[in-house]
Amino acid sequence: MTRKLFFNILIYISIAFLVYYLFKYNYIDIKGLSFDPVYLVLSVVFLWGGFFASTFGWKRILNVHGVPSSVEDAIKSHGLSVFAKYIPGKVWVILGRASKISLGGYSLKTTSFASLKEQLIYLWLGFLQALCYLLVINSQVELLLLVVLLIVGLTLFNFSGWFRKIISFFYIRIFKKELEIPVVKTKEVLSVIGIITFYWLLWDIAFWLFIRSTFSDVHFIVSFIFPLSISLGLIAVIVPGGFGIREGLIVVGLTSFGIPLELATTISIAARLWFISGEVFIFLLALVLEKFGKKRNDSNRAGEE
Repeated sequence: MTRKLFFNILIYISIAFLVYYLFKYNYIDIKGLSFDPVYLVLSVVFLWGGFFASTFGWKRILNVHGVPSSVEDAIKSHGLSVFAKYIPGKVWVILGRASKISLGGYSLKTTSFASLKEQLIYLWLGFLQALCYLLVINSQVELLLLVVLLIVGLTLFNFSGWFRKIISFFYIRIFKKELEIPVVKTKEVLSVIGIITFYWLLWDIAFWLFIRSTFSDVHFIVSFIFPLSISLGLIAVIVPGGFGIREGLIVVGLTSFGIPLELATTISIAARLWFISGEVFIFLLALVLEKFGKKRNDSNRAGEE
């Protein structure tokens, strides 16, 4: 199977899994919610802006790994594979966009490592932002301890050579093979930390605006429930797309701010559809660029002939 065929199949499978989970868990039914149209539109603008900005983080980490990539290439590879997170086994989130970029003649191992590192930094920053919420809400002590442990663990795993050697030692003893996860270098973190922090903040603001569109009296600190739910949903390897986990954490967060349980539950379901609108946006943008690029290449070849 060629890489191009693999990537095309991955796109169709990921979309099929997304539709399956939406209907399986009845995410289509969000009756009983009313929205302030101004805040809702603003939330979508910031949400989509965050998705667009996320492609620049992917482009930057590729460049650092010696894989020259244009903005168009980054959007196409990142956008067309955005639904891969809904395929069981979170590895497809890493391999999807990496396999698309590798079609340009680059090593799949190099692009996969770049993709993995960007995801690890993204996850690490997500948990750091989640602390803003957990340190304010004193009632979530167990969750706070879990996030602190995850931050410490990710910090050591990402950046500590000696800690990685210890993990590698036990990994080899247990699985009888080398650990194929690279250490994140300081220059790699510095190259993308600003971009990733920026689009996380765009999403935080978007989430607050979305909650504000349904419940007028809510503090801005509620925005940091979003990175908490996304990050914990991401590390739940056996739960595709974090279905259930993300919504449960949003419900816990919203009720801690006095939002009634029933309303918080409905909002959490609506938030899933709201976030998927951003995924659809970046997917369609990538699809348009892919089709436009193909037509442009066909025209150039015809002109040469």
